Amino acid sequence: MPEGKAPHFPQQPVARQNDDGSLELECFLEAQPVPDIKWFYENNELKSSERFSFRLENRGTDAYSSILQIKDLADSDAGAYRCAIVNPFGKGNANFNLKLTGFSSPTFIEKPQISSRDDGRVMIMEFKAKSILKPTFVWQKGDEIVAESDRYKIILKETGNHEFYAALEIVEPKKEKDAGQFVCTAKNESGKLTATFSVKFEVPQGAPTFTRKPQILQKTSDSGDPAIVFDIGFQADQNPEVIWLNPKSKKMKESSRIKFGLTPDGGANTYTAQLELKNYKAKDSGTYTCNIKNDAGEANVELTLNIEGDIKEEINESFMEEIDRPTTNYKAKDSGTYTCNIKNDAGEANVELTLNIEGPLDDAGDDESQA
Repeated sequence: MPEGKAPHFPQQPVARQNDDGSLELECFLEAQPVPDIKWFYENNELKSSERFSFRLENRGTDAYSSILQIKDLADSDAGAYRCAIVNPFGKGNANFNLKLTGFSSPTFIEKPQISSRDDGRVMIMEFKAKSILKPTFVWQKGDEIVAESDRYKIILKETGNHEFYAALEIVEPKKEKDAGQFVCTAKNESGKLTATFSVKFEVPQGAPTFTRKPQILQKTSDSGDPAIVFDIGFQADQNPEVIWLNPKSKKMKESSRIKFGLTPDGGANTYTAQLELKNYKAKDSGTYTCNIKNDAGEANVELTLNIEGDIKEEINESFMEEIDRPTTNYKAKDSGTYTCNIKNDAGEANVELTLNIEGPLDDAGDDESQA
């Protein structure tokens, strides 16, 4: 009778993941002669393919390693694997219970990058990802979801082999609207992938920049009419030009209702730009744009005016009453600007009054006003 050795497994099988993402299941066995080897998944025999490959390595005297390699690993590859060996002297089985989580998550093929085309008129944020499971792609800027519009174009293309091209195109990018962090989240049932883009705009030396938060004020104009004032603080070199655009994006001109102002602030090349709108009405509501430019560049800021109703009731002399003497012991420290706010269902108005007391009054009272 010829000498031989029944196949058996002298140690536990092992599973390991390679640097390329593939997974190997390895069985250590001893047998003489070399046994026939078959691999099974959920009791179905595996055949060599693009994803599954087999090899047998000689470890010395009657010792071998049987290895199953799985490429493009997915969560669905989890389950029961079996290595079956047989020769004329016997047979044996080694079992694996493979658990996989997150192996089907989207992965980068090409890292996120920012580019442009059409001489910088279109900015492109793009990346490529692979996802075996069907993914979703969501773009955000800060906490807000980015939706398609005239300026924003969202692109998603499946290019084959579970690969996807994702991009966000911005037409005529603007610092005040588009600077900041954009994030695209690719997500499937196994996990998610986050692509982050930091959009920065380099301001040329001397180009206009804003020095404070724009504001909308209410006041009484020099003619005594109620007025809205759009107030902008900025810094710029080289004789800046200021243009105001109305809610219809048309250039505004001075008139009996509209007045422009541009005054130095006292700092180095700092200014205040103002738009005064008299006798404002509900139809004046909307978004106004202040465009500031010089030879070095330009900047834009938007201010939104919301007037809920026209002011229909006027203040007249029926509200006034003459008095013979002051009702308080006023002092120089009471000087300043006082505002009276008048409101009804149709709207509201404000009037400012400036009190100027040039010196202290000879007063025996204390610091509190007395009737």
